Amino acid sequence: MSGTTSTPSFFSFGTNDSFITKSFAGLKYRNLPAALRDFLLGSTVSEVHWASLGLVTDSWILSFKDTSGNNNLRWGTAIPQRLQTILTKTWHSPQLRAFLGPRDSFIVWHPELIRWANLPDALEDALQSWLTPSGWKVGPPRIVTWGPEGAFFAMSEYGNVVYRLGDGDAWEIYKETVDEWKAEKGFLWSDLAFIALDPTSSDQFIAIRNDGTWGGSIEDANEDALETFALNFFAKARHKSKPSASHSNGQLPNGVPTPTQTKPDAAMQALYESWSKETATMLASASAAIGGSRPRAPRKLQVRSQSSTSDASASSTQRRASISGNMLTSFPYLPSRVTTCALTACTILKSEPDGIQACHHDVEKLLRASGLYSYEWLRQERLRWHPDRFGRLCEEHWRETGRKMAGEMFKLMSVLIEEIGIAEGRERSGSMA
Repeated sequence: MSGTTSTPSFFSFGTNDSFITKSFAGLKYRNLPAALRDFLLGSTVSEVHWASLGLVTDSWILSFKDTSGNNNLRWGTAIPQRLQTILTKTWHSPQLRAFLGPRDSFIVWHPELIRWANLPDALEDALQSWLTPSGWKVGPPRIVTWGPEGAFFAMSEYGNVVYRLGDGDAWEIYKETVDEWKAEKGFLWSDLAFIALDPTSSDQFIAIRNDGTWGGSIEDANEDALETFALNFFAKARHKSKPSASHSNGQLPNGVPTPTQTKPDAAMQALYESWSKETATMLASASAAIGGSRPRAPRKLQVRSQSSTSDASASSTQRRASISGNMLTSFPYLPSRVTTCALTACTILKSEPDGIQACHHDVEKLLRASGLYSYEWLRQERLRWHPDRFGRLCEEHWRETGRKMAGEMFKLMSVLIEEIGIAEGRERSGSMA
């Protein structure tokens, strides 16, 4: 599907204070294995989709688009042999996600497969509990990350979360961040956009929420990189950082894909922005009514210094928005100028009582006008329409209706997400023909 990208921001910790990260500030890295660094600096890589570093020098995975326009994979010689076999046999989807952990542990997935091995017992049990004979009862994994001393975090596609804070005080700042966020009234883990634990060192991590709030811990040598990543995780107008025009300091000039290559129609974009603002206001008001958290400024970096780990501290500033709380009693319908699809099946769907009066063609038309339309963006947007989450924001007398309508929106967005996955699969198959 032209005009889309499904490559998100990511941060991967590696051994010897190495890292590789991509955000809307560009692709950055430090102390990479020589083979990976030389490959990135060569003439083969056009765009990086995803990268993961492991516990030893030659343990790494790189998913990228080459200069011929094909999606491709490379990996280091020290990744587990079983994982090498899996990567050799799988098609190279830009939606592939892979993580490397202690003791040859790994997990890898894209829309057509998921494989893992040697995960910590508690994490293994959690993933297995999500499975039923008929499939994933809470959706497949969306985030899985783990480190030494028993720490891990996993979230399913539908927002189910399991985590462990690690043994003793090994993950003190990670625990502090989790406890602080949990203490906020109305906080939902589905508000989490990204989290990564360092697989090589205790208490190094980064966690970012959809509202921009973040917490992290890293050696002071990499402080700027972590803070830059956190502040540029989302594509927002207020972030003025631009990719470097050179390869110096571990940056690639072409490492940042634009959210969409097609400029949205101005009138349609105005409709989207008006609807999006109205929807966000309604949901924020309902969240405030049930004691939910209000917008906060990003948390300042928490630095873990080798010289004095106990001196690591967090400073946090907060903005409180004056939002009057009102539970939901109606649905934020799409603008009538958008709901124009006249296909017979869609017309029947839109005539159902207590429906959202839109089909997936209408929803796609409106969401494309955002200029951000992509696989990852749709997955994040879909979370707000999960029936259980939306239902908690509804007045009791309207709750069942609200849940039903949100569930319809959730399903339509799932169709759009699936279409992107299928389209990219066809493109990959075509390139291999």
